[in-house]
Amino acid sequence: MNDTLAPVRSLGSDRQLPTSATDGARLALADRLELRLGLWLLLRSSRRLDSARDHGDHTRRLVNARSRDGRLHDTFRSHALSSVRT
Repeated sequence: MNDTLAPVRSLGSDRQLPTSATDGARLALADRLELRLGLWLLLRSSRRLDSARDHGDHTRRLVNARSRDGRLHDTFRSHALSSVRT
């Protein structure tokens, strides 16, 4: 079952939070703090994932560049050795 549209509940209570601003009810200070903390935690984990992904991409590019440089060096060396022998 897809729970992405499940009603939002506060951690310490059984009451439901208003689903839209047109309900006319204002959120309590504790509810606003919970929402801000949740948003902050989501953004922080998202930034960490982006940073880890960027680090992985950088490492992969670095390994590829070193491998390419090694192949190029081997090609030049074999060409130089073959031209000296003839």
